[in-house]
Amino acid sequence: VDPASQDGTATWWLFESGIIDAFMFAGPTPQAVMEQYHTVTGWPRMPPLCALGKHQSRWNYVDVADSLSVNRKFDEHDIPYDVLWLDIEHTDGKKYFTWHPTHFKDADKLLDGLATTKRKLVTIIDPHIKKDDHYDVYNTLKKKDMFTKTV
Repeated sequence: VDPASQDGTATWWLFESGIIDAFMFAGPTPQAVMEQYHTVTGWPRMPPLCALGKHQSRWNYVDVADSLSVNRKFDEHDIPYDVLWLDIEHTDGKKYFTWHPTHFKDADKLLDGLATTKRKLVTIIDPHIKKDDHYDVYNTLKKKDMFTKTV
C-alpha cells in the first residue's frame, strides 16, 4: 500500500516470473466475502458422520477374534464408538494392502461383525512400502518408477 495515498488504496505489485491469478472479494461484509469465496472454490463438505465420533485404536490387535472381542466389550459396557483402527500388525509381513495369512485370514468376519454394529474399520497405512521382490505393490511401483528419489 502506498502510504502517501490519502485513502490507502494504491498498491504496487512486482512479479519476477510468470503470471499470478488473483481473486478479490469485495464483500462488503465478512459473510459476503465467504459467499463470494465459496462460489469460486465450492462449498465445504461435512465429513462422514463416523469421523466425528469415537475412534478406537491400539497397537497389535492379535487377530480377528481379539478385534471382535474389543468390539463386543464396547457394547457390553455401553461405550459408544464408531471406528476401529488396526495397526501394521494386521498385515502380511508389514506389507500394506495385505492381511496376515493366519491372524487375519478371516478378515471378512471382522468386517461383517463391525458392519452389524454399524461400525467402520480403518487399516493404518504408513507412508512407506516394504522393499520385497515378492510384494506386488513394491514391484508395481518399482516398474513404474514411482518411488521418491533423492537429488
